[in-house]
Amino acid sequence: MTDSGAVCYLAVVRIRDQATLASCFDKSALNEEKSGFEGALASVLERSSTAYPGWRERAECRECDGVLHAFADAQAMCLLVAGIRDCQYPDRVALQMLREFADKVKNSQSDQILSEAKAGGLSTPLRKLMKDVMKTYSDAGSQDKTTEVRQQVDQLKGIMQDNVKKILETHVTLEGLENSSSSMSSQANRFLRQSVDLRRQIQYRNLKIKAIAGLCVGGVVAYIVTMFVDF
Repeated sequence: MTDSGAVCYLAVVRIRDQATLASCFDKSALNEEKSGFEGALASVLERSSTAYPGWRERAECRECDGVLHAFADAQAMCLLVAGIRDCQYPDRVALQMLREFADKVKNSQSDQILSEAKAGGLSTPLRKLMKDVMKTYSDAGSQDKTTEVRQQVDQLKGIMQDNVKKILETHVTLEGLENSSSSMSSQANRFLRQSVDLRRQIQYRNLKIKAIAGLCVGGVVAYIVTMFVDF
């Protein structure tokens, strides 16, 4: 599929003799799209003999992933046809487009012209009209409020999913910081206990040294005293 609008093909077909009075393909239409929609139109025309005002029909395009929609005008004189590339294009929007297309054709061409025109005879007079309709309905969301709301919901859902993802990533980061903080706190407590134990060991060693020194001094003094007593 080319990077282009959803509406690929428009046509006006007289029901009485199945003559295609006007047709227009999107400028980027591929050959398989053209042959596919023309084949789908032939299939619809086979079932149009009993068409009545407001009659509707649709046919899938076998050569492409599109759908052909057809709608009979108020007099059941002509079929207004639209070839849609996107198979997800809402049927209600396609019907809205064909009704508007029918009104514009009716306003620009009289019943006599539509009744007497030769096949292909109105392609040039209706070309701009058809191109305008194709451009207007190339984006279903701009014409269909339900589709537009759905697109907005999908967009909001994407934003919410991104926000949840960021929150989860932040939560993981916070958990990592909390674990690091807990580890550092444990290390600090262990260092404090080791410091207290070391200070106690130093104090005990100093007491032992003082005690030994005191005993030594006491021993020397006692020895000197005994010497004088004996003398």
